[in-house]
Amino acid sequence: MRRTEVIVAGAGPTGLLLAGELAIQGVRVTVLERLHEPDATIKSGSINVASAEILDRRGLLPAAEEAHRRRFAAVKALTSGQADRTVRELVGAGAREARRFPVMGHFAGMLFRNDLVDQDDPVLAAHTAVANGVAVPQYELEVLLAEHCARHDVEIRRGVEVHGVRGTTGDRTDDAEVVVETSAGEFAADWVVAADGGRSVLRKQLGVEFVGTAPELVGYQAIADFDDPGELRRGWTWTPGGVYAYGPIPGRILVARFGPQPEDRDAPVTVGELQDAVREVTGVPVTITGVRGRVTRWSDNARMAKSYRHGRVLFAGDAAHVHSPFSAQGLNLGFGDAVNLGWKLAATIRGWAPAGLLDTYETERQRTAAWVLDWTRAQVALLRGDERTAQLRKVVGDVLCTVPGATNRMLALSSGIMQHYDVSEDADGPVGSIAGDVELASGKRLADHAHDGRFVLVDRSPDGRFAEAARELGHRIAHVPDPASDTSLPSLLVRPDGIIVWADAGPSGDARRKLLDTAIERWAGTR
Repeated sequence: MRRTEVIVAGAGPTGLLLAGELAIQGVRVTVLERLHEPDATIKSGSINVASAEILDRRGLLPAAEEAHRRRFAAVKALTSGQADRTVRELVGAGAREARRFPVMGHFAGMLFRNDLVDQDDPVLAAHTAVANGVAVPQYELEVLLAEHCARHDVEIRRGVEVHGVRGTTGDRTDDAEVVVETSAGEFAADWVVAADGGRSVLRKQLGVEFVGTAPELVGYQAIADFDDPGELRRGWTWTPGGVYAYGPIPGRILVARFGPQPEDRDAPVTVGELQDAVREVTGVPVTITGVRGRVTRWSDNARMAKSYRHGRVLFAGDAAHVHSPFSAQGLNLGFGDAVNLGWKLAATIRGWAPAGLLDTYETERQRTAAWVLDWTRAQVALLRGDERTAQLRKVVGDVLCTVPGATNRMLALSSGIMQHYDVSEDADGPVGSIAGDVELASGKRLADHAHDGRFVLVDRSPDGRFAEAARELGHRIAHVPDPASDTSLPSLLVRPDGIIVWADAGPSGDARRKLLDTAIERWAGTR
């Protein structure tokens, strides 16, 4: 029987990122994936700012920026070089806006508008370094992450279907192994992470409740060949039957209609089924002659695992939560799970985790998932085709979102940069928030010191007085002296997942130093 320290079920973005996070901490990981190759089906066309910052902290931003450039060039070529507003919202405005917050995405099909965004807003201005690394299609993201895993000796076994687990999965304190049963035989590990999608085999087998709300609509997405697209409108269009988006890539169609779910959700989508949905929602009698790749079918089923842990099996990504894909929140939510869980599970395996550290994965990420589920439910409510909902969309889009600062707030929430955890009783200033773009006097940034997955202590005291606090934990904490002429700039202790757990912007007396010691002990442990 093959044995490793952690088995990750699923080689989607969540599983691959998690495997990489564990590997940079020295943990042996095997990823099991039923597909023989990464799925090239059209899915998410980009990542949000928070996810791009995760890549930045691991030294993967250059690869993301290259994928962004390819994406922008491909869309321009497919649209005959005419980068209209829809294209620009999709892939950003290119290198000319390298230091501007990327204005992309939508809320219930209402695109965020560049002209309504205040780029001087300090909330947005603190997260601009990754602006040219967000338009990464999911397929390219998976390839990028697989290469990252390979550099860190992660074993990825493709064509292996997970059937179930057995062993000590119900006892949270037992240290025996978990056995994963697969189409390729049995694999054993100390821990298993189920990142095997919304219909997770492992979650179902273990009987973990999946609570939430039932679906109200059915959606489809494809690159279709139309005999004649006729009167299909580009961009997002609401109709009495639902909503659709056509373009900007020729043939790209997304359509969602309210009504009953298909009898067999697992059955492949036929061209006829797609055509019927497009005709019903758009009111245009189009004829679809074929599709390029596979048609995806989805719903607004919004559920979350009641527990993110069952003994030595943990759940991440769609295995832990599902919702409609509006605003492309799913991939990004899974990314957040992976980067939150990786270092905590590694600390547990290596034996230095402070008491209760692994439990904070569930408490922190369930709260974030609950917010995302509500965010997507609100969008579905605004998509209905009745006259009153249309009036409400007009109020939201043309009135409320044109109020100064409103679009900034909506954009910041959608981009993931507003995530906040309760990490300290001393929650002044940025504590509990994502670090963002922290520039240093050396010309480097905080992210440059986070590639190896350690905590980062940015010490802006004039005499480097905080070095002693981290000296005995240098293998876990990177001490970065950064004496600042601007005394308002705080010293920071940042977790491996980019969350600030201590900040000090004032005179550093004994009380402030004690708070740093407390934060280190709480999150990075002791020697």
